[in-house]
Amino acid sequence: MPSPAVFRSPKAAATAATVLLSVSGAVALFRLAVDVHLYGLVGDLMTGASKVDGAALTDADNLNDTALSVYFLALIATAAAFLTWFYRVRVNAEVLDPHGHRFRRGWAIGGWFTPLVMLWFPRQIAGDIWQASVRPDETGVRPPLSQALLNLWWGTFIVGNALNRIGSQATNAARYPDDYQQGVVWLIASDVLQVAAAVFAVLVVRKLTSMQEERFAESAARAYGVHVSAVES
Repeated sequence: MPSPAVFRSPKAAATAATVLLSVSGAVALFRLAVDVHLYGLVGDLMTGASKVDGAALTDADNLNDTALSVYFLALIATAAAFLTWFYRVRVNAEVLDPHGHRFRRGWAIGGWFTPLVMLWFPRQIAGDIWQASVRPDETGVRPPLSQALLNLWWGTFIVGNALNRIGSQATNAARYPDDYQQGVVWLIASDVLQVAAAVFAVLVVRKLTSMQEERFAESAARAYGVHVSAVES
């Protein structure tokens, strides 16, 4: 049996996740600039519009490798901070609504690393957390809250990573400049989506954290009011 869920403020974890997501977004922007520059160099080489020597292409490719290394370092740190926050809000959601969850809380971590299910388990868990954090109406029912923001975050995250894989494979396997340039196009599209995913992720973190803090404050206020009334009577 899992230990009882206990509400703890997600603010500190949310701050760390927000900062590192912002860093990851900035690194993705840097990668975008590098890939656009690389695309232009390859295009100039193909058309002969300007003199592009092998050294310039090598420098651009090395800069791309550096950007990729920085991105992976930022990704590791961001993943650690985000998953810490994600697990915390999942446990808190169990306090707010013990019965509104399709998966045990351990999947809030494991779902990100399990093949195949990693494509939809985290999104479903996020949706359950989102709905559990909604303010109940007078009858205690939580009205459905639009999950468009979650869909934007998850869609850009999944598609951005898929395009990055396609672009990396295409550039690594390219034998001709036009094949390499097409691979860079996929990388540019991936960079744009990863920047968007970072922005949407920050908005998700801020929104969910705010919702949970408000629900817990309201619950504490109600409990305090009941306690005071009982003492006075």
